[in-house]
Amino acid sequence: MSTTATDLEPFRCPTCQAKQDASPECRRCKCDLTLVVAMRESAQAMHEACLRRLRSGDYRAALDCALRRHAITPDATSRRLLGVVYLLQGRYQAALDMRDGE
Repeated sequence: MSTTATDLEPFRCPTCQAKQDASPECRRCKCDLTLVVAMRESAQAMHEACLRRLRSGDYRAALDCALRRHAITPDATSRRLLGVVYLLQGRYQAALDMRDGE
């Protein structure tokens, strides 16, 4: 299952803060959003890759994907994903640290 720009949640333009669906150009200020959309697609692809690796039991590869996802957009979702991977690896303190946003 691959992700496209249309699968992503709406977001705000970094220039004018207009809420919009993923598109290469802001509907209000016409700012070029191709890099923002590409970053969001990459983060989603890493998230999905991590989940596939978790399902297959490859926790080391899952951690690599989760860390890449977190590097792209360090947010609550990426911290939760890292926390799950750490829990499955038995790294309980690291999982707790993700809860606190560290």
